[in-house]
Amino acid sequence: MDLITIMYPIKIIVVFFMASICGISASNGANVTELLEGQAFKWQSNIVNLGPLRKFYKSRRGSRVWTDDDGLNERGKELIELISKAGEDGLITGDYIGKFPKELKTEELAEIELYLSQAFWKFGRDLYAGRTTPSVSAPDIVISRKRYDITGWLSKAGRRGPAVVFDFLRPPHEQYVALRKKLAKTKNRRKARKIIVNMERWRWLPRDMGRRHVLVNQAAYEMYIRKNDTIVDRRKVVIGKPHHKTPMFSHVIKYAEFNPTWTVSRSIAGEEFLPRLRRNSRYLEKRNYKIYSSWEEDAEELDVKSVNWHKVSGRDFPYRIVQSPGKKNALGKVKFMFPNRFEIYLHDTPSKRLFERSSRAYSHGCIRIEKPLEFATKLFKSQRLSKSKITKILANENTTIVKMRKSVPIHLTYFTLWVEKNGKLKSYKDIYKRDQLVGRILFSGA
Repeated sequence: MDLITIMYPIKIIVVFFMASICGISASNGANVTELLEGQAFKWQSNIVNLGPLRKFYKSRRGSRVWTDDDGLNERGKELIELISKAGEDGLITGDYIGKFPKELKTEELAEIELYLSQAFWKFGRDLYAGRTTPSVSAPDIVISRKRYDITGWLSKAGRRGPAVVFDFLRPPHEQYVALRKKLAKTKNRRKARKIIVNMERWRWLPRDMGRRHVLVNQAAYEMYIRKNDTIVDRRKVVIGKPHHKTPMFSHVIKYAEFNPTWTVSRSIAGEEFLPRLRRNSRYLEKRNYKIYSSWEEDAEELDVKSVNWHKVSGRDFPYRIVQSPGKKNALGKVKFMFPNRFEIYLHDTPSKRLFERSSRAYSHGCIRIEKPLEFATKLFKSQRLSKSKITKILANENTTIVKMRKSVPIHLTYFTLWVEKNGKLKSYKDIYKRDQLVGRILFSGA
């Protein structure tokens, strides 16, 4: 057996070398069980990693799924046919399976069997979880990659065939199905790529997004309450500036805070507040802010006039600034919390005019929502939090937390294409250049 090229790890080269010495190679008719004693092997210039396949084949004592003693069986032919159509899902056949020789050698059937199983699980993985790792291209994309069960998939394929497995692994979301249909019809090389990028994002998302959930489409500047894939509430949002991107992730909304306070982040305090305070020390007082000696919970309140702002560091701002509830509060009358490491949440805003603009990327990352009190009544519908009850809560001017009896899933997404109910494909500007980032990975060399 030829040694693998230098681009692969030394450990694997040693395994191949030892395998050749022991007589386990692609040229001597080794059976499946014998091949599994190694870590990997090479067939038709393809490297087959045996680690993910070992458990499945050992559990069935090396019996085969895709081949029999005469060559490819019906399962094997079906698998090759299905992967040859990978383009229908925006994937590339050549990433999983190469061109087969016209005649298969009987002594290579064990290698072919394992080669096809690797093609099966790699295609299934990408169909199920995405070809790219969601966070690979940007630190503000923090969707966890789905876990998968290769042994379970192979077992099911052996019983019911690969088509059944792939149909199950394909994202069930209505938008994915609609985009797949659009891809089949488009003949434009640039439009097709945009469709594929958006299909990839649907593969990142949980298969079960929640029967009732909130979805923010940052590229559309919109937020929806969706029930059974149907939009039941739609409203405008303001998202982060291009240099303060709103992140992408999924979480659950746990509570709403009426008459909220706003704790100014250390970065905003140092970059934006400090220059203003150096010009006018009464800046905080006029806007109903309080300043505390440190970021500790028990820090004492300070007199803003007692601080020499010209000596304060903007990089490591030492004071905690908190804006009290009221008409001037930057968070408005309510915020909706899904605690996360980015400190991102939904909230009201006193700057209502921004919703009139077509492009609405003006925040520091948090999401400002149009008519938030109306949204609150719909979000808390099962708890019967009526408009009159909210009015009473707001009237007492004290910060009040209302917990959700059942947390509602929220998905902060970024789709630059959306298929409307009438079948029209709506396109949105790639404001954060995320299509470019994902596209460079998906289409590198293409």
